[in-house]
Formats: sequence, C-alpha cells, structure tokens
Amino acid sequence: MKKAVLACFSLLTIGTVHAQNFGDMNGVDARALTIPPAETASTTTIAGYINKHFPTDPEKIRAIYTWVTANIRYNTDSMYAINWGADEDVKVTAALRRRKGVCENYAAIFTDIAQKAGLTAYSVTGYTRQYSTVVRTGHVWCAVRLNKAWFFCDPTWDEGFRNTPRYFMISPAEFIQTHFPFDPLWQLLPSTVTERDFTAGLTGSKTASIQDHADDSALAYLALPEAEKNEAAAYRMQEAGIKNELQKHWLAFTKMKIAIVNGENDMELYNSAVADLNKATNFYNAFVQYRNNHFIPLKAEAEINGMLRPVAIHISAAWEKVKVIGKKADNFQYDTGGLSERLVRLTGQAQRQKDFLKRYFAVSPAERDKLFYRSSGQ
Repeated sequence: MKKAVLACFSLLTIGTVHAQNFGDMNGVDARALTIPPAETASTTTIAGYINKHFPTDPEKIRAIYTWVTANIRYNTDSMYAINWGADEDVKVTAALRRRKGVCENYAAIFTDIAQKAGLTAYSVTGYTRQYSTVVRTGHVWCAVRLNKAWFFCDPTWDEGFRNTPRYFMISPAEFIQTHFPFDPLWQLLPSTVTERDFTAGLTGSKTASIQDHADDSALAYLALPEAEKNEAAAYRMQEAGIKNELQKHWLAFTKMKIAIVNGENDMELYNSAVADLNKATNFYNAFVQYRNNHFIPLKAEAEINGMLRPVAIHISAAWEKVKVIGKKADNFQYDTGGLSERLVRLTGQAQRQKDFLKRYFAVSPAERDKLFYRSSGQ
C-alpha cells in the first residue's frame, strides 16, 4: 500500500480565535486532570469514567479535551512519518500506550473517547494557515456536535494548555480562518470557502451561523457505510477542484481506500457466487442420482419437478453477484469468465433434465422406462 506523509505542527500562538462560551470550566478541568491512571488504559475506560463523573455533554467534551491535551505529549520525532492509511484503532492504542503522538493521534483519541461517551464527533483532515501563511502539510482536528450545532477542536494546537484553551469548541465561521478541510462538507458553512479564497485570506464573516442543511448533511454523511463515505468525499473534493499537490495526494488516497473496500466487496461477492454455484451443483447431482435410480423410491410428480427448482434459484443468485463484480473497481483477481461458463453449462444441463421430465410425465407409465435408455447421455 502506498503511504502518504502527514506532517503536523504543534503551534500554540497562531492567530486569534474565540471558543464557545462554556462558562466556568475550572472545576471540570481539575477533575479531568485527576482521572485515576487505572481508568486510562483504554479509550473505553476513559469514556466510562467520563460518563460516570461528568453528567452534562458540555462537561464531557471539556473533560475529554482537557485529559487528552494534558496527557498526550507531542512527539516531534515522528512528525514526518505518519501513515494516513494506519488503522484508527492503531492510531489510538499506540499513542495512548506511549502517551505520545502527533495530530492524527490527538484527534483520533479525542474522537474515539467522545464517540464512546455517546457524543457525535469526527476527525477532519486538511491543512492550515499559520502566521498568515498557508502551510500545505497535512493536519487533523476534530468536529463535535453539541445541541444540534457543530464546533471544531484542535487538541494538537492546545497541547498542555493552561487555564483557557484557544482551539476548543470554535464555530465553523471562525475555524475556517485557520483550518481548511480537504472535504468541503467539513467546513460546515452556509457557503463553501474555496481554496483560492482560503489562500488569499478571504474566508468570510467570523460570525456566520451554521444552517440546518449543513447539520443534516454532516449527519447523513456519518450514517453512510465507509465505502460510501469515501465516494461522497471524493466527489465533493473533485467538484470543489484540486488546486495543489496535497489535495491531489489526499484525493488519490481516498480513491485508494475506495478501491480497497470495493475489492473486498468483490471478493465477498465472488466467494458467495461460487458458494451458490456449488449449492446449485449439489441439488443438480442429487436429482441426477435419483433419476439414474429410475426415480425410486417413488415420489409425486410435483415433488420430482420441484427437485430442480433450487438449482435455478441458486444459479440466479450467483448471476446477480457475478454481474456486479468489478462495477466499482477494476477486477483483476477473480475469474468471473470461468465462473460464468460453469453457470451457463449447469443451466443447460438443468434445462435438459427439465425437458426429460416433460417427456417422462407425458407418456404412459409403461413407456417411461424406455426413456432412461434413450436419454442416457443426458
């Protein structure tokens, strides 16, 4: 698998933003900093502790943010060697065990704890503006939904904050001043800011409010299967236009993930189609064996005719799967041609048996035995 490099910079004095007013959270911060070590071995145990000791959603979000920014240290040694393709669980468990990481790890840990605590959160990838300069190296931050509104957090840029975090629960209109997502959906703005405008600093009003359709779109996106999420994101990126190499690489990476998922789907379809063919073959062989025994023990006409029905059902199921293999990703692995030939051959064999049955039941019982010898080649 081709790896993409993601470089994250932990800069704590970049521009001016204003966080959502959560009121006095000093008590929450103090309690979050004293979560027992025995409760911090996994995101599951942390989320369980958060839910037990912080009753409201604002308190949960703040406690998670405080714990992550206080306990994960930025590891500059690995900042140029982050694999975008790493499994999310790996990003979480490795950084949580070492208590070190980069932006991917901060975002992944925060998002995972939040989701396990029953909150709606998502890790967003893009790039940033730092000191009035657009820095086109990848960065990852978090989107959080609270009271039907969306906010952004950047735990990497708030690492080790004291008293007041600067990038905690920021409105989309303010966050776009410094953070530009690859997928335009995750601007969560009434109108999309283009890459050109972001580069020029023309990011619009800092007070624009999120509209209902943006919330609906985000929730609909999160409800999609993983493959469809990637397809939707790739479509939006292409529609917005690819203006720089980083966007180009991220689009290629997204398409690679689509191809991997589609390839896995094709494998499942192929294996399932083969299983259907094998079932059809077994039913066909059972019929032929019964016919070779001159239909003894005796069965009713309808029951004998029905013996071939499962053959047709499983052949049809196999064809439905074969038809869609390779539709979403080029198929270089699975011999659908050979499988199709076997399905056609079995279909023909089953049809000849049906024709035999028609002749068999059309003649008198005295004439039927002769048909077995006339049709021995079938």
